[in-house]
Amino acid sequence: MFIPIRLVTILEVFTREWVAEIIDSGEPYMSRAANIVKGSLKIDFALAQALVGKQVTFGELVAHDIPVNGIGDIDRVFSQLLNEPLFEHLDGIVDRWAITIRGEAALPVMPDPRGTRSKLARLFEDRHIIVHELPDDYSSATASLADYLRATSVFLNAASQAFGTLLHGDSPLTQTGMNIEAAEKAKAAEDGLAAVLARLDPQKSEEALWAGQAAWEEYRRFHAEFRSGVKHTGHGSIAPMLYSLEIEAITRQRIEQLEWYLNRREKDL
Repeated sequence: MFIPIRLVTILEVFTREWVAEIIDSGEPYMSRAANIVKGSLKIDFALAQALVGKQVTFGELVAHDIPVNGIGDIDRVFSQLLNEPLFEHLDGIVDRWAITIRGEAALPVMPDPRGTRSKLARLFEDRHIIVHELPDDYSSATASLADYLRATSVFLNAASQAFGTLLHGDSPLTQTGMNIEAAEKAKAAEDGLAAVLARLDPQKSEEALWAGQAAWEEYRRFHAEFRSGVKHTGHGSIAPMLYSLEIEAITRQRIEQLEWYLNRREKDL
């Protein structure tokens, strides 16, 4: 009788991953997360070192600390992050892929939020009995397996749709749309870099800076081509997106570096 155990594991991993991602997306979730772990979070030297070295994010830290022993725990942490009861937030969520790509009707992913929550609560209870009490009779859990599978699937789908929209809006669903969005983000990063360079050397009199910038742009292009395989014959349709994502990431690192120089110089003036 391993299915209830596996379903609970899936729910736990799902919860911790989304809690971390929501918190790490910034405010207001960062402040709400601080209230969730207030008084319970203990940080030792190794953990502090990992945080400073960016090996562990604050979101990952909170996600690791929270209990996930029942649907009540899951409900509680997401309700606190959303500042709204979780199952009210999920009520009415629709499947964008089914509507946009498959042309299906805009039906709610979770038609019965209260019923789904009740079944998930029983799932956690049965899992606890199976793991900790080692019963001889599994008939109760076996009879409910179909309900547990449906409730878990519905919850994961609705929550994924809701949290994805919360953090990323109506993000593209097709590869072409994703490629276009990634290119736009890379262009925005490039514009940001141009603004920092204009502040750093408005007269373009620092020859070494601009020579280095030209060399850096060559490096960026070659590295993005290498990472994405966009120059390979027969590359996949995802290659342009990977190229743009790499361009954006490297550009933002360059912005951070130049802003550090700029801030340091302004402090010295």
